[in-house]
Amino acid sequence: MDLHRIVSVIRKCGRLRAFRPGRSLHAHIIKLGVFNEVFFANNLLAMYVDLSLLKDARRLFDETLDRNVVTWTTMMSAYTNSGSPDTALKFYVQMLESKSETPNGFLYSAVLKACGLVGDLESGKLIHGRVFRAHLGFDTALMNTLLDMYVKCGRLSDAQKVFEDILCPNPTSWNTMISGYGKEGLMEEAVNLFYQMPEPDTVSWNGIIAGFVCIESLVSLEFLCLMHRKGLKLDGFTFSCALKTCGCFKLVVTAKQIHCYVNKSGFGSCCFTASALVGSYSNCNELDEAIKMFDEYGRCNACVLDCLPIWNSMLSGCVVNEQNSIAINLVSQIHSSGARIDSYTFGSALKACINLHNFRLGLQVLGLAVISGYELDYVVGSITVDLYANNRKIRDALRLFHRLPEKDIVAWSSLISWCTKMGQNTLVFSLFMDLVNLDLEVDQFIISSVLKACSSLVGLGSGKQVHSFCVKRGYESERIIVTSLIDMYAKCGEIEDGLALFCCSKVRDTVCYTGIIMGCGQNGRAMEAVGFFKEMIGLGLKPNEITFLGVLCACRHAGFVQEAWTIFKSMKTEYEMEPCTEHYHCIVELLSQAGSFKEVEELIAQMPFEPDQTIWNSLLGACGTFKKTQLINFIAEHILATLPEDPSILVTLSNAYASLEMWYSSSKMREEIKKMGTKESGRSWIQIRS
Repeated sequence: MDLHRIVSVIRKCGRLRAFRPGRSLHAHIIKLGVFNEVFFANNLLAMYVDLSLLKDARRLFDETLDRNVVTWTTMMSAYTNSGSPDTALKFYVQMLESKSETPNGFLYSAVLKACGLVGDLESGKLIHGRVFRAHLGFDTALMNTLLDMYVKCGRLSDAQKVFEDILCPNPTSWNTMISGYGKEGLMEEAVNLFYQMPEPDTVSWNGIIAGFVCIESLVSLEFLCLMHRKGLKLDGFTFSCALKTCGCFKLVVTAKQIHCYVNKSGFGSCCFTASALVGSYSNCNELDEAIKMFDEYGRCNACVLDCLPIWNSMLSGCVVNEQNSIAINLVSQIHSSGARIDSYTFGSALKACINLHNFRLGLQVLGLAVISGYELDYVVGSITVDLYANNRKIRDALRLFHRLPEKDIVAWSSLISWCTKMGQNTLVFSLFMDLVNLDLEVDQFIISSVLKACSSLVGLGSGKQVHSFCVKRGYESERIIVTSLIDMYAKCGEIEDGLALFCCSKVRDTVCYTGIIMGCGQNGRAMEAVGFFKEMIGLGLKPNEITFLGVLCACRHAGFVQEAWTIFKSMKTEYEMEPCTEHYHCIVELLSQAGSFKEVEELIAQMPFEPDQTIWNSLLGACGTFKKTQLINFIAEHILATLPEDPSILVTLSNAYASLEMWYSSSKMREEIKKMGTKESGRSWIQIRS
């Protein structure tokens, strides 16, 4: 038989994925005694790679005694393309150590692709040096792979140098650079390069559009229109990017226009375009339209396995629109279909469980994720940390968090936020320091949580470190950060620093004014608190419940009865705001301290709820000051009827009786306290050195 004909058939077996004929030909070659010839071995290797039989390819490679550069290149490409680029790099090192072959451009391309996927910049640079010494700079395909490696490793400056050294850059060269700048959000550089390109193609336009989508800019739609006017064919990627922008900005009319164009262009049956449509409608809060699109696609494509992305989009849409029960039903359908659930499915399912406050169901979903091998996936792992934290299982959250090989900002943010809420303030600052040391992006919400922890610890030193960090990162002008810093300085007793920050703030909204009013009130600067309140009213800003509480607390501490009474009344008359329990606490205590018992009685009678312990305590203290013997008996009767077994109430009553020299009643209360037993003493934790 003609050996060259056998080789031709071997190649055809690989292309047609004909496994059995390929095996038969392998056996026939062994019988012919030409198995050890490198030409036949390489073609058999290529066949097994095309058949996705990497184990067989590896066995054949190990059995092959005579190897050349093609043999090594085939194996490196196979492992890189099958998702094991680290193994490809091991083959490269093994080849260099054997000193059996001199690498060529094809081999360097294969190993550079592996470096880019792994993010191995050091190895990539070493190979770059070898390419330069081998005078292979004329090979545009190789230089494009080198370019792509630098882009994937985030070294755009090095990529730009390589691009400038390419003698004849082709469209792939230009598009790699444009896409690289776009992914990093450097759109000015990307657009400049785009306009320098001799003939931008669909890939070039898509790179620019995708870049603007990444930075959430409406300019993406402007380029979409330009692309359409120039007569270029829009593809599924273009539509997906444009629809993502529509969802981001809630442009439902534009989404519907693109939907019409998708149908006219014949992309309506494309799974990824349909997924983008479902996602866009869902993010525009048009869930009915999303479900309609999902059902239409489902009628034509019943198999979940072939269209999991659209199921994931529908699942995510239900979670976004707070239809969490529907989302769980979708997960159940996906699981029942036998389709392999991916990390996005598990992520949305866990979010639905969190929203439903169903920890038990969340653990069931997590169990399925563990069985499927997704427990430590960075998407699933991050949301699982949030699941544990939401259910106050901080130890479990921390245990999983430390096991995650990759932690995104969602995992860090969730853990820090919940540790702050649960008073784990020292742990919060420790996590923040780890985050900074890893040089990960820190957002304003994480900083706000950390500053809250510093406030709780009265950790002025730690707070100042965070303030310094904000200045270095350019966050000091963010409103949420300014308010958090003011609160931190106020609670640490450094109100002057808080006032200085407030005065330097260019944009002052209700939240910012509320922060400085609360801070002044806490630090005995009641006059300034009232002044800031009047200032914000004069600027046309509407105070909220917390603003009123802050200014009323300030008035209470300073004894500003008239100002407090006027502000309290304005809540209903001017702002149509119903005072809460805390507002009544302030005004009752203030009036009681001033001896205005008649006004207090009228106010309590008008309250939309029954007086609680705090209000009765305020009155009890005033009874002792103003010698109101009859009133204390009236209060005692009501308070003992509602809270008879609260030892703190009995202590307050005993002290009030003692201040009125009602010794019999006081001793009676003391006896009742002894019967109840002693309460464990309270504890607090503050930072005294930082």
